[in-house]
Amino acid sequence: MIIDSHTHNFKMGDKDFTAKDLLASMDEAGIDYSMLIADSTIEGGNAVDQVVKTCQENPRLKAIGSVEYQTIGESQIQKIVDYLQEGKIHGVKLYPGYEDFYPFDEKLFPLYEQCGKMGKPVIFHTGVLQEGFSGLLKQVHPLNIDEVANKFPDLKIVMAHFGNPWIIDAAAVTAKNKNVYVDLSGYFWVFAPIPQKDVDFFVHDLTYFKSFVGDFKKCLFGTDWPLYSQKEYLEAVKQLPLTDEEKELVFWKNATQLFGLEV
Repeated sequence: MIIDSHTHNFKMGDKDFTAKDLLASMDEAGIDYSMLIADSTIEGGNAVDQVVKTCQENPRLKAIGSVEYQTIGESQIQKIVDYLQEGKIHGVKLYPGYEDFYPFDEKLFPLYEQCGKMGKPVIFHTGVLQEGFSGLLKQVHPLNIDEVANKFPDLKIVMAHFGNPWIIDAAAVTAKNKNVYVDLSGYFWVFAPIPQKDVDFFVHDLTYFKSFVGDFKKCLFGTDWPLYSQKEYLEAVKQLPLTDEEKELVFWKNATQLFGLEV
């Protein structure tokens, strides 16, 4: 079984990437399920309500909510909590850097407290930012996540894109905090085929990540589709020197446990 823990269906240029496109991509790649992330903070993205509806119509897609920092308040948090309790979403993503805030902003603490009580993960964008956004690179550094994990030790956290290019820092944060995970999405240059030399760098970096952390028990396979081909990305991750047990953990077991999936 394979679960892609990081996908979107937003509009890029003149192309609107739909659930139908995602399912076709999954079929081509041999992926069984995908976590579909709401992108209400990004131009061309889909809000939580639409993502929930899409996933209800397509059982192979599992919804992840998102929160807009600029407008967050009691009502927005309660809506996310209700969706989590009802099983309509399986986590919530925040976009520091793409919005101008730091992960340890006290404005977000009520959300962290609620998610921690329910055992539901919060996913943070970490690592590089696309050109043209007003946020700062230091807002997406993995060391910010250490501050959140230190204050909320029971909160399950995913560092999307495993902090790339600060991979060693992400490894240190993951090793130190028992409830911090990483997904392996978003490593390569976007909108382009993945050359073998870049795959070799990926394998090198993730091998070092494992040697630092000790294992792959907190790593999730993810692609960041449609920014990348799921088929190409899967082939790249398959080149990691994984044992059979580690393959099961990375490709589906970790995600199933973390997101509370029945698959």
